Amino acid sequence: MMKPLNQETALEIRYQRSITILLDLALDHNHKQARIAASVLLSANRALIRPTQEWLVSIPDIGLLYERERDAAMGVIHARIALNRYPETVIQGGAALFHRLWHRWRNVEQWQPEYGFQ
Repeated sequence: MMKPLNQETALEIRYQRSITILLDLALDHNHKQARIAASVLLSANRALIRPTQEWLVSIPDIGLLYERERDAAMGVIHARIALNRYPETVIQGGAALFHRLWHRWRNVEQWQPEYGFQ
């Protein structure tokens, strides 16, 4: 019989899955939901990104995500606080993935007219 997961291990697994869902969205798309996913991840990881940049997450914007992605965003926020671990330290290859994510979205303000972000 398998031993049940303790609460922290279960939360870490949810954190990993949530990060992966949002990374897939933010790295593979360029629509508003992708921007929201990137903002959640970069905000949660902000202290490790250089040069330092403010990544603000609008709570009403999270409501624009589809249910699976919204649950992932809430999972990242909850686990980031509860576990006190940056997202890039929780997944394999996290540093490289978050470096790609930052490069992809670092100039999002300049994309707004082209993609209609508000």
